[in-house]
Amino acid sequence: MQSIQTRLIIGLIFSLIIAFSALWLLVSINIRYVAEEYIASRLVHDAETLLSNIDFDQDSNLVIDQSRVDLVYQQPFSGHYYVIKTDKQSIRSRSLWDYELIQVAGNTQDQQTTILPGPEKQTLLVISRSYTKQGHTLTVSIAEDLNPIDKNIVLLQYWFAALAFGMLLILIVVQAIILRRSISPISRVHTELKSLEQGRLDKLSTDSPTELRPLINEVNHLLTVTGQRLRRSRDALSDLAHAIKKPLTVIQQQTSNSNLADQTKNTMIRQTDEIYQLTDRILKRARLAGHSHSGALFSFAKDLPALITTLQMMHPEKSIQLITDIPGNIHCTVDREDMLELLGNILDNAYKWAQQRIILSASNIDDSLHICVEDDGPGADQENISALTQRGIRLDEKVAGHGFGLAIAADMVNDYGGTINFHRSENLGGFRAEIILKYAYTEQ
Repeated sequence: MQSIQTRLIIGLIFSLIIAFSALWLLVSINIRYVAEEYIASRLVHDAETLLSNIDFDQDSNLVIDQSRVDLVYQQPFSGHYYVIKTDKQSIRSRSLWDYELIQVAGNTQDQQTTILPGPEKQTLLVISRSYTKQGHTLTVSIAEDLNPIDKNIVLLQYWFAALAFGMLLILIVVQAIILRRSISPISRVHTELKSLEQGRLDKLSTDSPTELRPLINEVNHLLTVTGQRLRRSRDALSDLAHAIKKPLTVIQQQTSNSNLADQTKNTMIRQTDEIYQLTDRILKRARLAGHSHSGALFSFAKDLPALITTLQMMHPEKSIQLITDIPGNIHCTVDREDMLELLGNILDNAYKWAQQRIILSASNIDDSLHICVEDDGPGADQENISALTQRGIRLDEKVAGHGFGLAIAADMVNDYGGTINFHRSENLGGFRAEIILKYAYTEQ
């Protein structure tokens, strides 16, 4: 679908073209009408002057005093002609030479105006009217060539068309500028939405036109509600973990002091310990995620050190060397808390299995963020790797865990349209997890 700006500009261009075309046609018609009316009024005046120079002799013959007739009627094919006709005779101007002008019949009441062909390919405006003088009825037809007027009208039409076209272009440019400035708030909202998507803003600016303000207020309201719901969900998860710890402690105490069989007692103590560890990890992740606004960007420089510190606290029994290979200009447009949980699960798995070293690397390739986590642990067989993304599946029951971490990480990567792959590390010989996220960019 075309943009609003393009559709408005196209509609404006068509509207202006129609308006200027109609104006050009109206002006052309009116100019010709005014010109013909002016010529007709002048011809009527010439006919009355000519009538005043007409007399009749004793034999009722028509006599014209040529000395008092305008010289333009004496020049052959001058473009000014007349024909006077009575019942007995017809007199025409010398300017007609031997051309026979078609005379229009008239009467004393009506004046007839017609366009007739004339000599030398002339177009004549002919005025015909009947008069009564000295008891005699006569018809006077007087004509003038319209070709010079037509040429001037055509020239005026060309000039008017050129001027109208120039004004049309100027109006289109001016209206395009006005339109661009008028819809600039929409472009600004579009830019703010991009910034909102990248986590640079937490709400849209309300300094906008009245037409956009309800939409912006609704978006801001939805952002606020979404942020509150997300915060309440994470707080509820943290509160649930807190609430579970107290009854778990009671269960552990009661189990230790009970008269149950040793095998049953050991099983219950082990299961409650695992639940306790699970809730402890949930609490730590909740504290790490914090209460940043929805849509905040994850920053490797700012957020990764805190994540590593938390992981070291979760695995105090191990002395792991974590090597990071992350350029300073790499950023990701994934939600900060989602990325913390994603990397937390992947690195937590690496910490569980690593012996001495873990390598975390990130790079930007083709506008996608590539993250790789490798460890020097025992790794996994290729035929068992496909089962790692299934919830609750563990390849070794000796290491504490619940089999959810890698499955949760895979779900999160899929939600962001990315991919996650597991292999054996060629560098360290252990496990390798490779993540590709499409929503990434590199700062210039």
